[in-house]
Amino acid sequence: MKLLHYGLQRNGTNFLETLLMKNYRARFLNSNKDRSSPLQKHCRLYKNKQIIPEPQYHNEILVETFEQFESLFKVVPDYYLIISKDPYSWFLSYRNWAKKCDWPNVGNHYIEEYNLFYGTFVEFSKQSDKFIFVRYVDLLRDADAVLNHLETKMKLKKKMLARLALKNPNKVSQSNPFTDEKRAYYLGEKYMKEYSSEDMRALNSLLDPQVISFLGYESRSTVN
Repeated sequence: MKLLHYGLQRNGTNFLETLLMKNYRARFLNSNKDRSSPLQKHCRLYKNKQIIPEPQYHNEILVETFEQFESLFKVVPDYYLIISKDPYSWFLSYRNWAKKCDWPNVGNHYIEEYNLFYGTFVEFSKQSDKFIFVRYVDLLRDADAVLNHLETKMKLKKKMLARLALKNPNKVSQSNPFTDEKRAYYLGEKYMKEYSSEDMRALNSLLDPQVISFLGYESRSTVN
């Protein structure tokens, strides 16, 4: 099974890939050799390249349709996996990641990139049934259920040991070991307490309701 997966940084791309690679006979076509390549899992395919925050990811890729998008690849994947986090937890994590990596300051709100990045795949999914959207929180809540769904949807073949029990790693690349405390942080939406009323208003004023509704999230009007 040939797969390509996409997600902005801090959305669980490594976690999803690790889960699938440990349990199934799948091949990811993604590559990190060139951060501007369409094979890069964080590739920005949206039109407004000016808001790409990190120079390594700048590209001149302009695709209007799914057909144009798929023509970018020498080897065409069987499916495209798109993983996302709740925009409210993602924004906090992404902002911290940008500071940690010393990314240049940007003139836009990071949530605008979330809108465009995922909005692009939402539009492509209207033109092809090869797109499968995964929510990070669902992996935390019940990884086996998500994997079983993906197995059925994509007709994945289990690896030998996975036939006895699916493997769920607690450590993946670019992340610290996953703890019960961190799981509770996401499942209990404790990240909402980190927002000021001002930050909440700024984010909500820009968040695309159609994109987040498609991905399975809701807007919040108040800070918990």
